[in-house]
Amino acid sequence: MSEANKELVRNIQAAWNSKATDELDQYFASDFLARSNVPGMPPGLAGAKMAHGMVSQFLPDRKNEIIELVAEGDKVLVRSRITGTNSNGVPWIGAEANGKPYDFESWSVYTIRDGKVVEHVGLNDIWSFAIQAGAVAPPPPPA
Repeated sequence: MSEANKELVRNIQAAWNSKATDELDQYFASDFLARSNVPGMPPGLAGAKMAHGMVSQFLPDRKNEIIELVAEGDKVLVRSRITGTNSNGVPWIGAEANGKPYDFESWSVYTIRDGKVVEHVGLNDIWSFAIQAGAVAPPPPPA
């Protein structure tokens, strides 16, 4: 079961990376609960797809590399590295296009039942991303 669940999450990550969001429907249950959707977006997979589409417009070369994948029972934890270039700016955080690279981590926990994702909770290091994108000044060095 664990290996099949890990393969399911690998397939999901591959679909996000290739922007093949229509492929995602086969991996998620119809009553999928997305606990980390962006506020104001629709619930479930629709909101996740919408947020990914927005990110893809502003950061078209975004890539998600799996660093660590751990499965136990019905849970899969994935720790990822998100990289790309701030080539079009990120207006919702006040970042102008600056051509600079970004590199930060993302953590997700997927709950899988009957071969489909029924729940997801995740955390992005948005603080590091906002600094790299130019939306937030980095903290000053220690005195």
